[in-house]
Amino acid sequence: MAYSKHIKDLIILQIVPQLKQGGVERGALDIFRYLNKNKIKNYIFCENYEADLLTIEEKKSVYTSKGLKFKKLFNFFKLNSLLSDLVIANKINLIHISSRAPAFIFYKNIKTKKINYVTSFHNPYTGIFLKKFYNSYLLKGDVVICNSNFTKNYLIENFKIDKKEIFSVPRGTDLEYFNPKNISQSVIDNKKASLDIFKEDIVLSVPSRFSKWKGHKQILSFLSSQPPSIKKILKLILIIDKSKLNKEALFRNCDPLLRKNIRIIHPTRNISEIYAISDIIISCSLKPEGFGRTISESLAMNKIPIGSNYGGVKEQLEKFDRKLLFDQNDLSSFTKSLNHALIIHKEKSFNGRDYIKNNYSLSKMLKDTFNIYCSL
Repeated sequence: MAYSKHIKDLIILQIVPQLKQGGVERGALDIFRYLNKNKIKNYIFCENYEADLLTIEEKKSVYTSKGLKFKKLFNFFKLNSLLSDLVIANKINLIHISSRAPAFIFYKNIKTKKINYVTSFHNPYTGIFLKKFYNSYLLKGDVVICNSNFTKNYLIENFKIDKKEIFSVPRGTDLEYFNPKNISQSVIDNKKASLDIFKEDIVLSVPSRFSKWKGHKQILSFLSSQPPSIKKILKLILIIDKSKLNKEALFRNCDPLLRKNIRIIHPTRNISEIYAISDIIISCSLKPEGFGRTISESLAMNKIPIGSNYGGVKEQLEKFDRKLLFDQNDLSSFTKSLNHALIIHKEKSFNGRDYIKNNYSLSKMLKDTFNIYCSL
């Protein structure tokens, strides 16, 4: 490695609001573990974490803000005092922030310390002037890492960026976890049986978290408009916390035949099992995804994805198979992509895993990120 002589000097602190199951948090944990594996001293500073995500040894390197929220401005001085103590005690010489709130609240503190500063920008954040000003703090790192070329181009077009190094490092997919060979047929059969899914069914799933902009209602509208012959053979899996589900609102305009074939499951950490029992994965976000990890995860599992023709989803799919992309709010376009996916499924010769291995693997993301650290 070109920067090998500097490796032993790196002591890195990542800052994220929480360590949970979200994409940004997962990326922070992946980097944390990669650095540990390579014997690079590193730590995480966050508001809180899910205890079972970390080993006993890992917890020793994760510091919390002692109940102080990053988004609360009246915590400004206490939080910055905690950060300063952390930096001094652990001799931190590189800080990497992947969220707007800590980027905003810690910026001046980091700059006065004159240590290397990296920020990550994960979405094409929009908003009025004050919101844009707030978002701009994620561009104040010595270098900025974007999760796709789409996000990078968005920043260049929408923010005034002077002499700033911006790197595109696509979010990486863990090929060990998202590996169809690691899930036994008995697990798949039992999972399908528990959901009343039969051998002749074609299983569609929406792995995205349930929120207004993820397009669940539009998916139901599009699928409700398909001919009865299609709706009859489909089973649709939605991952929704049932305690927060308003069925009347969600299914108000849903076709009865389709409604009968919908399966709702609680959010799960065994998401690879959901991919394993699925045939087609749908991404239908109502605004462009910065990356859209369900696309790369489904391809890694050799499952057929269809997705909205913009943002990071387009970036991943257009070089793989453009026919799997559909125009947002366009039923005809969605139907063409769905039919194309059904034809591929019938042929039973689909392979997306090699494409992810060559372009969007976790190991590639980690190495590229580490090289950026070393370059500083």
